[in-house]
Amino acid sequence: MRTRLLGKLDLDQARLSKDLERSADFRYSEPYMEFNFGRPWKSLMVWAPGGEVGDDIIAHYDATSASGVTAYGEQLPYIREIIEKNFSIENVTFARLAEVSDMVIVPHRDYVELTDPVTRRRAAHRLHVSLTTTEDCLFTEEDVVYRMNSGEVWFLDAGKLHGAGVLSTTRRVHLILDLADVSQDEMLRFDAVPSVGIPEPSIRRRPPLSDREQQAILALASVVDMDNLSEVFALVIKKSYRRAGGPDFVWSTMADIARRSKDEAIIAKIAEWYRHCVQERVE
Repeated sequence: MRTRLLGKLDLDQARLSKDLERSADFRYSEPYMEFNFGRPWKSLMVWAPGGEVGDDIIAHYDATSASGVTAYGEQLPYIREIIEKNFSIENVTFARLAEVSDMVIVPHRDYVELTDPVTRRRAAHRLHVSLTTTEDCLFTEEDVVYRMNSGEVWFLDAGKLHGAGVLSTTRRVHLILDLADVSQDEMLRFDAVPSVGIPEPSIRRRPPLSDREQQAILALASVVDMDNLSEVFALVIKKSYRRAGGPDFVWSTMADIARRSKDEAIIAKIAEWYRHCVQERVE
């Protein structure tokens, strides 16, 4: 199924604000630090196999256990109500709050670490419910940059190259749900009106990257080293949100910078990052 907008929920902002304020004091995990630059991508489980809070890395949970509300979920009554009212809880494997601010995520593919067929079937579909967001909260899928507005429910094709970024200090919070390998009718309890792919109004149009900008970015090869490689990577990702550089712009640019640097450590690090984020990883 392609990435698409499924519909919009009518959220009670007063009740939601109380839950989000309460959740701010919880102990969030930072499970995927290798994927982001800037402030950490933070998350906490509100629904998981065995009702376990765990460490938020889905490969670490017992896929044979029935899923249910966690100790954190018990303390967030409205968010729990959103899940139970709008989604088929018998098919919800994971549900977590993801909080990000002032950061970018490396373009990557999800589920590549799930070699166990039972786990893969139980985390087959990923949905995003946008709880708080602003114009500076953006997503990418391959060469498309788009937004998820507050209250919207999205199906995310996590097998495609995708990323996200918050280009401000806004606290962006999403409810992310993984559901079993079932049909759409077996996932949703609200009246969905799915779009055909990413709808046009959600797409952020960007001017093309100029030749001057391209050459300036590649010139970073003359100064990049292992101390500033993360900053260079983040700069390239941020530029991709503002300028259209063509298919696979981020990874192809980083590979080009690495080659031009002639630094074997940097070349190896970019290749290692690519394998881990796009091809295969071991958790």
